[in-house]
Amino acid sequence: MKKEQVKMQRGLVFFITVALVAHVSHGLSIEGKGKEGTAGRLKLKASMMAADSSPSSHTALAQELVKDVAFSNIDPVLVRPNQDKGVDTVNVGLMIMNFFGTNLKQHTFSIDMVMSARWKDERAIALIPEGLDELSMAWSQALKLLWMPGIVVTNRDIEKYEIVSASVTIYRTGEVLRVERAQARIMMKFQLEAYPFDTQHLAVKVASSKYMLDEVVLTTDKNASGVDENIWGLYDMDKWDTKIYESRDGFLQKSRATLDVKVTRHISKYYEDHLVPSFIALTISWAVFYFPFANPFITPRLVLSILALLTFTNLMVKSSKELPGAAPFNWNDLFNQQIQALMFITIILNIFSEIAVHQFHNERLARKMNNDAKVLIPTLSILNILVILSAGRYDWMELARATTITKSTLAILILGYVGSIVFGEHKINKNQAKEDEEPMGLATSLLRA
Repeated sequence: MKKEQVKMQRGLVFFITVALVAHVSHGLSIEGKGKEGTAGRLKLKASMMAADSSPSSHTALAQELVKDVAFSNIDPVLVRPNQDKGVDTVNVGLMIMNFFGTNLKQHTFSIDMVMSARWKDERAIALIPEGLDELSMAWSQALKLLWMPGIVVTNRDIEKYEIVSASVTIYRTGEVLRVERAQARIMMKFQLEAYPFDTQHLAVKVASSKYMLDEVVLTTDKNASGVDENIWGLYDMDKWDTKIYESRDGFLQKSRATLDVKVTRHISKYYEDHLVPSFIALTISWAVFYFPFANPFITPRLVLSILALLTFTNLMVKSSKELPGAAPFNWNDLFNQQIQALMFITIILNIFSEIAVHQFHNERLARKMNNDAKVLIPTLSILNILVILSAGRYDWMELARATTITKSTLAILILGYVGSIVFGEHKINKNQAKEDEEPMGLATSLLRA
């Protein structure tokens, strides 16, 4: 009776063991081409357990069988080629095939790119059929059969990286090459202090998505990296470069590679969309000083100067829409503020001259202010525009210094002009009073004589 129970127990153990072997041997595709493999070892130990009746050997074989079954559950493609030997080196190449522009408001730029990654894994040689030197397969197939370093673009926008095509090639030397082409939207913090004369560094950064610095190290391949010079649209490409660096943020320690492209913005688009319309509106505002001081022209003089200011305000808002709300003060802001200030001064001088001639009936003062404004306002406008545009374009003056000089110069000249008008009028009134008193004094002296 006991012998039959022992036989039944052994039969049950053997049945369970064979079922486990059949289950785990399905995933062992890399290891064992021409070798016994994990599945063969499990079958051998199971048969030894069934044949041996010794309790001690039965226990030892059972422990080894459990260990092998537990180890066999680990997918071989998850184990690095140099798991027990050191770090694995991955050679990365990055190319930008096309450029679709920047979105300064959302801090992104869009590109068509090619990324390649090359590493060595001699285990993959077993997948190459006899008589072939290399084997190419789809990326989705390679994920199930090969170890992958998990190289991804780390500064991509959320869900904005779409792979167009991808393949993996295995060479007889043990090298594995992964090449993929993708449409990507890259996150980038732009430097906007110099807008619209800004220079940007458009960077594509890659790293392993699952391995740290002590497991995978990246290197760059200059032959597999680069950009096209004629794809940059509103920008001129100055240079490009690839580099490797290490980032250490607490436990997050990574080896990273980057393709950095330095580009400078064209002024032509800004010139056509903003500078030319602004100068036209500014020139129209000067025309108010050429209207006569007749009553029918009071309203046209005032309306024209105000409409010019409102038109420029719309242009100013349009030019600022290209930038994010938290953008720093830049050359565009300085230009807009100065033009707005000049138009406001035009309105003030126009109103003062109208008050002088129609309310105080001082046509001489009104004509003097009107004639002076014909020269003063255009001169100040041209000087301000030249200083701002030349300093921003050729970088011969810092933005902060240009802001101080243009604003202070404009304030000093206008205040000085107003002061000279007030002082001159006071002097004229004083001389006129003396002239009015002199005949009275002479008559009085004659009468007394």
